Amino acid sequence: MSANWQFVAFPLVLPWRREFWSLPLFFPDLQVGVLWQWPPGLPYQGRPLPPDAAAGGKELRHYAPGELKQWQAYEEYTSSREELEDIVRALRGEPAEPQAPGGGPWQDENAYNLAWQLEVMEADQEANLSRVDQEQDMLTQVLTPDAWEEPSGLGSTPEVEVLDPGTARLRYLLWRREMDALLGPESVPLLLGRTSQTIFTSLRREAGGGAAPRVRFRLPGCRTEDEYQAAKQAATTGGWQGEFHHRLETCLLAAQPGEDLETSAQELNRWIAAELPLLWPGLPAWTWDLEIWAGEPEIKEGGETLLAWGGLGKAVVPG
Repeated sequence: MSANWQFVAFPLVLPWRREFWSLPLFFPDLQVGVLWQWPPGLPYQGRPLPPDAAAGGKELRHYAPGELKQWQAYEEYTSSREELEDIVRALRGEPAEPQAPGGGPWQDENAYNLAWQLEVMEADQEANLSRVDQEQDMLTQVLTPDAWEEPSGLGSTPEVEVLDPGTARLRYLLWRREMDALLGPESVPLLLGRTSQTIFTSLRREAGGGAAPRVRFRLPGCRTEDEYQAAKQAATTGGWQGEFHHRLETCLLAAQPGEDLETSAQELNRWIAAELPLLWPGLPAWTWDLEIWAGEPEIKEGGETLLAWGGLGKAVVPG
């Protein structure tokens, strides 16, 4: 893969999930924003939170998950100060419009800190929901009927997609602002948060985009440090990471309008199915899905070619 190609995590704050032990195997140089409670054995380093964000967004914590639409909370918090358009303008680094006498200019640092508080609160909700997911999975295993029993009326949770264009744009602009030094022509967002796919989908829809072509790959993975270390040693011995990166880059270059993404994806899937298992330490006990979303260059915000962790977390997301 070319020396300038960068994978940049979205969002900025990622609560720990044991599934992330797989990330360094496939993306050893992943650029991340802020991490906390991650095991020290992973190679990624984060950055400290701004002081107001580190406080945990106390001004917004009385909004409970399930009833919260973050943009509504954000609007209520800021309505007595300035219009929301001014906040977004400040995050984009654009000059504020002239204010009415006595109104005062919106302070860019205030917008910055408040946006970070929303990011931290979202990550906190995601961490809580991840624990709920684990408890539900355990309960499902206990309640799964034996082969000779009739299935019960318990069904899977219906998929719910919560689109909040205001919050989506706010969090995207914050990510662009913080990661600007890393983002370039050969950089690709890697969507790893519970709501990250919803955010980019919302941005594309708001801009009039359609359902961009996407392809999916099923990759072997690990969920413990011991499994990670074994797979890391096998990767060093087998040297498969360079081949994976080369084939992935071919797919990303093909994920442009007029290019043949499907053919490139078929080649990568063939390699994953036929060759990668021979270089993995034993039979992987777990797999995960990686998606490529084709770019939409006409869409200014959120139209990038991107990678997404397919099916990360449940489809029911906080607003």
